[in-house]
Amino acid sequence: MILELTKQNILNLTNESKRKNILAAWRSWSIWHKAPEIGLSVYRLDLPDGSFFTASWYEGDDFFPGGGTHNVNRPRFNLCGKGGKLKAGSKAESLLTDKLKELRKELLERESNGHA
Repeated sequence: MILELTKQNILNLTNESKRKNILAAWRSWSIWHKAPEIGLSVYRLDLPDGSFFTASWYEGDDFFPGGGTHNVNRPRFNLCGKGGKLKAGSKAESLLTDKLKELRKELLERESNGHA
């Protein structure tokens, strides 16, 4: 089962910090695909408009600077449009948080126009 953000979840994303927290919680998204032969896990988060985010992570992509306990590496994020297919490469986190901001704006506009 793929995890999905609901319309209410999107409306609750009132600032950039909350939107970034969605990305920071990528390990809680649903596993969409695993390729154990190469140590790859792809996580997926569906959005209410039919688009979705993915976070790709390879085992061993960990980096703990100075022997610390905080892993500073991030997954490779991607954004796929409604009905779209995953494309090679990755997207900047700012593009994903901008997508969440746009979705919230669209939902608020619909509500104010009586089209909830």
